[in-house]
Amino acid sequence: MFVSNSDNLGATLDLKILTHFDVVDAPFMMECCKHTENDKKEGHLAVCKEDGQLILHESVMCADEDEPTFQDITKHRFFNTNNLWARLDKLKEIVEKFCGFIPLPMIKNKKTVAPKDDSSTKVVQLETAMGAAIECFEGATAIVVPRTCFAPVKTCNDLFLLRSDAYMITPDHRPVLNPACGGSAPIINLDSKKYKTDA
Repeated sequence: MFVSNSDNLGATLDLKILTHFDVVDAPFMMECCKHTENDKKEGHLAVCKEDGQLILHESVMCADEDEPTFQDITKHRFFNTNNLWARLDKLKEIVEKFCGFIPLPMIKNKKTVAPKDDSSTKVVQLETAMGAAIECFEGATAIVVPRTCFAPVKTCNDLFLLRSDAYMITPDHRPVLNPACGGSAPIINLDSKKYKTDA
């Protein structure tokens, strides 16, 4: 089974990746891309010291004082695209083992009721990250995929970039980086106080 976030316009069911997933016979596989300055806040993989299992670290799980280390793209070179592959038989085993759900770690995400108004009532949004399921599948793996597999629209910066001439639309309707960019997208950094999404 292949799943992805709906806001990743670069996600496609690639038959070469499906074949690789079948050949390695892993229960779960995560597509990862090389970090750039534009996505340094994306979650990255780590190896659990206790059992050697892959785990996902998300930016909202990071303490404020650890943020510079979390965003160090020379240390954390690859990030989770949220393009995920899972064997349904293994998924069924986990769901049955845990009485109908997958035991994903809970994330506390601090927000305000009105996203554009930092002075509005503060709230805590409880959420889980689907990529965190990697820690539930013994023998899970990851694969580095081309940047074309990741074209997110989560922020105004992302939308501005994808709507600019830095991206082109392929004949099969995928947004890809314009070759004129030399393999690296421009860094967009709009004022987050003025340009903030409501999502």
